[in-house]
Amino acid sequence: MIPFEDLTPEEIEEASIQELEAGRLPVRAQQRLAMINTDHAFTSDLTINEHHAIRSVGFSPVGQVMGSCVYRVATVTSWSCGFSGWGYNSAAPVRESDVLRDGMLEARRLAVGRMRQECVGLGGDGVVAVTLTIVPFPAGGLEFQVVGTAVRADGKVRAKKPFMSDLTGQDFAKLMTAGWLPCGLVFGLSVGIRHDDWRTQNQQGSWSNTEITGQTQLVQATRHMARKRLREEAAHVGGTGVVIRNSELRVWHQSCSNGGEHQHDHLAEAVYIGTAIAQYRRTTPAAPLPMVRLR
Repeated sequence: MIPFEDLTPEEIEEASIQELEAGRLPVRAQQRLAMINTDHAFTSDLTINEHHAIRSVGFSPVGQVMGSCVYRVATVTSWSCGFSGWGYNSAAPVRESDVLRDGMLEARRLAVGRMRQECVGLGGDGVVAVTLTIVPFPAGGLEFQVVGTAVRADGKVRAKKPFMSDLTGQDFAKLMTAGWLPCGLVFGLSVGIRHDDWRTQNQQGSWSNTEITGQTQLVQATRHMARKRLREEAAHVGGTGVVIRNSELRVWHQSCSNGGEHQHDHLAEAVYIGTAIAQYRRTTPAAPLPMVRLR
């Protein structure tokens, strides 16, 4: 760790940039972890019920951890929609915006990776109750921030690699009691783009009830690609299933020079966030509750 007290504020900023470029945590984060390890007092955003639930299955909180990344996601150009024809029979395809998708995934990966480093720095075996926020940064770009509580197993059996989970403390305890364990925080993300062709424009301006088939195609294809990546990520971390806690769909439009003047593209971003899980021991299902007629 870099000696914090020996650096000026300007030197701290410069050293932090060098540490981040080397794949390590910024100086102030290193100092904060050192203070927590020295004081042996944990901080967390857990509720009392969450704390007791985690302790009931053999884990103890060791400290609040976070990861942050301010990222500029590249702009999608008007030619990304791939539409070249014009006419009623020229249906626009749905294409995936690799630039937006890769940028969003990379920003999340950097933020989660830094949170994992903080967990390791506190001697934790995993992080529970992880929350992810994405907000515009005042100086430009988007800030991706993940916050959670690092926990450590009370016994001698330790995880080879810290797990990440957005499950609450109570859900984490229920999962462990039922013989399942979290494998990692997984993301399914896709950004689709589709040109508003002549047929779509007519359907949008119709005076009668009608499906806007182009928009239906856009959101269905985007959600499909996002779910596919979620399954792939879960399999990559050794999970046999995913408990999804957050799913979002964001749709917006932008100007497009394909097909003539005053044309637009619609973009859809589908995001699935959850915890990949795997079974580590067999348990006997609880007996069903008896049904009693109210009469």
